[in-house]
Amino acid sequence: MEASPVLLGIVMGFLLSAVNVAAGLAVARRAQRLPVNQATTLVLTAMALRLLAMVVLIVVVLTTFEVNRLAFALTLMVSFFVMVLVEAFFLHARHEKSKTPLLRRRRYRRARVPFTVW
Repeated sequence: MEASPVLLGIVMGFLLSAVNVAAGLAVARRAQRLPVNQATTLVLTAMALRLLAMVVLIVVVLTTFEVNRLAFALTLMVSFFVMVLVEAFFLHARHEKSKTPLLRRRRYRRARVPFTVW
């Protein structure tokens, strides 16, 4: 029994974006423990390498498998954007949770007093 090219394209597009986001989360978690300059360098380098890896994997999928290109491209695009949004919200929530309550309280008080130099 063969899978239809449309179904195969949808599954492959979703898997590629899931692998990409999982790699991004792994790097971001590791980068949160580093100083800001090193973390920025690590995250940007990982983004460039992930982009190159995605291009290579997309070419491999399109040349090796019998997939519907439209289904593959649309699924990859939509799932990539949804997963990147989930990744961003997850990292933001994790960053906010890692702060101490005292820092959050100070930031809130500072935000309420306009035109003040700290």
